[in-house]
Amino acid sequence: MMRTIRRRDMTARVEIMPLIDVVFLLLTFFVYSLMVMVRAEVLPVTLTTLGTGEQATSTQVQAITIDHAGKLFLNRKPINGPQLTQRLELFAKQPQPPSVYLAVAAEGSTDRGPVLVNLIERVRAAGIEDFAIVGQPKP
Repeated sequence: MMRTIRRRDMTARVEIMPLIDVVFLLLTFFVYSLMVMVRAEVLPVTLTTLGTGEQATSTQVQAITIDHAGKLFLNRKPINGPQLTQRLELFAKQPQPPSVYLAVAAEGSTDRGPVLVNLIERVRAAGIEDFAIVGQPKP
């Protein structure tokens, strides 16, 4: 039969896991108490009360495109110069004129610069001053 050996001298051990738990508990307590103690200091002004707002209205968009060959399109439908001028004058007479976007094809054999300048002159002559020239975003 084997005899078991018992030690009588118990050395002190420091357990690290309960120490870490206590440290995190204290850290949590102090962070939370700091958050509760912070007060937002704002200017003492009386804010205006807001009633009802207005519902957003949808905006009409009219897109004029110049293709590779220099042909004009209004909302993807082919259109010639006089018809475009007539439509632009109708847009300008509306109580809430639509947003007008001008788009030019990027590649092609013909120079579309003069066509674009002519188009901008037509848009301004019709009374539309608020328009945008759109294109592809740079990569």
